[in-house]
This record gives sequence, structure tokens and C-alpha cells, in this order.
Amino acid sequence: MGTEKKSQASGVNPDSTTRGGSRDKPAGQDDHSEGADNRLEMTLARAEAMLVLLTAWLANIQKLFQLELDRTLTAGKRLIFLQLMLVPLGTALLVSLCGGVGLITYYFSQSVYLGFLVFVLIQAVIFIGVLVYQQKLRPLLGFEETKRQIREALNDVTETIK
Repeated sequence: MGTEKKSQASGVNPDSTTRGGSRDKPAGQDDHSEGADNRLEMTLARAEAMLVLLTAWLANIQKLFQLELDRTLTAGKRLIFLQLMLVPLGTALLVSLCGGVGLITYYFSQSVYLGFLVFVLIQAVIFIGVLVYQQKLRPLLGFEETKRQIREALNDVTETIK
């Protein structure tokens, strides 16, 4: 009880000596330094979150790149195989099949013109089918998904920085 009266009599606030360690610091300055500490902690937390986000994006993009590279190589191998097949074997196969269908058409219709027309039409249909299949494989070449993911990652990082 005696010490309480002495501190009150001297006009010193007992809270100010325990808070800052100095008697001549105003109470408002402690609030300012706590606010700066909070802002610094928030900035560090945002930077850490951005680093975690970037690390995750980079790992995912690396995996996606590897998958698209595998897909591209597989599609490329298939296209090369189709091209090689069409040159020697494809030509012989087409001529044989189309000639057989033309011959059957000639046998039943007794018309050389109709047999030749069917021969040419069958060749055209097979050729168009191969071209359509090649067009279906072409979108599998390239890294469009990786590019899209990189753009999305950059957008997310810029939003985090703002």
C-alpha cells in the first residue's frame, strides 16, 4: 500500500514503465510501433503466401509441361508413322482395295465408267479419312495447356502482389 501512494504522488504511470521500459516515451508511440509491426507481419505473411503459391504453381507447371511433352511426342510419333505408312503401303493398299471395289462394280453393272467412278470415289474417301485423322491429331502437338497455366499463374501472382 505504501508503494502505490508513492507512485501516484510522483505522477508516474506504473503502466508506462512496464510497457516500454522508459518513462519519457509517450503512450501513443507504442501504438504506432505496434501498427508498424502488424503491417510488417502482414507484408511478410503475404510474401510467404505468394512464395508458397509460386512454388506450387511451378511444381504443377513443371508436371504439366512433362505430361504435354509426352503427349506431343506420342502424337508426333503417330503422325510420322501414318506418313510412312501412307507412302509405300498406303498406296498399294488403296489401289488394291479401290481396284477390287471398282471391279466388283463393273461386274454387277457391266459399265466401265461406273466401275472407274467407284474406284476413284473409294480412293478419295480413304484419303479424306486419313486427312481428317491427321487434323484430329494436330491439336495434340504443342504446349497450349502449359501456356494457359503460366498465364493464369502470372495473373494470380500479380493479384497477390497488389
